[in-house]
Parts: sequence; C-alpha cells; structure tokens
Amino acid sequence: VEEYGNDEDVRIFDRLFLGGARTLRGFRYRHAGPLDETGEPIGGKTLLAGTAEYTFPIIQPIRGALFYDIGNVWSDAFDASSEFYSDAGFGIRFDIPAFPVQLDYAWPLDTPKGIEGRSGRFNFSLGYEY
Repeated sequence: VEEYGNDEDVRIFDRLFLGGARTLRGFRYRHAGPLDETGEPIGGKTLLAGTAEYTFPIIQPIRGALFYDIGNVWSDAFDASSEFYSDAGFGIRFDIPAFPVQLDYAWPLDTPKGIEGRSGRFNFSLGYEY
C-alpha cells in the first residue's frame, strides 16, 4: 500500500492488518504487526501471510482441523524482513450449507519482541472465506 496523491502517509483505514479468526488465529485481532506506543495496532504497508490447514471427517457434518499460520505486516511499502509471527492449532468445522461454523484454538509459536504473551486464543467464525 502506498500514499495517494499528496498524502504524506497511508490513512489508517487503508493500511494492512493481521491477527484474528481469519488470519493469524493465535494473536489478537489486528495485533500481529506494527503497534503504537500504547500497544494499539496501527497497520502497515506490506503484508505477507500464509496458512496450511488439514481437515478430516469426524461424523457428517462435523470435521476436525489442524492448522499452521504464518505472516507479518511491515510499516514500510515493499520492506519485508525475515521476522514472522506464527501459530498452530486445532479446530472443529460444522458444514452447514447456508453458513458454515468454525471454532478454533490456536497458540503463538513465534512471537516477535513486544507482543503479548504466549497464551492461546479461541476464535469463532461464521460463513465462507473468500
């Protein structure tokens, strides 16, 4: 993400964020990336993230899941370092046709300096991922 026109910086609502039920599930919502001096997320201009997830049938329509997430958000555009946030966890999926339900538990594996402790997090989500 880069500045637009004569703007000196990217507006907060145009910045990139990671953390939460759809990205890095072991971290607080939007807290995997740059934070201000009070610990609040400020987002960044470069994002790199990936997920590996294995699902398996339990009983129809319930599936189990094992996953690993990795990624980071950096303050400057096109300025990525080798420091990443990562987490792993397990979950359960309810394959309901109109709105699938997902419940996960994840804990941070690699936590860059300055982020909250290593306790796990529950995440709940409804609907399809795009």
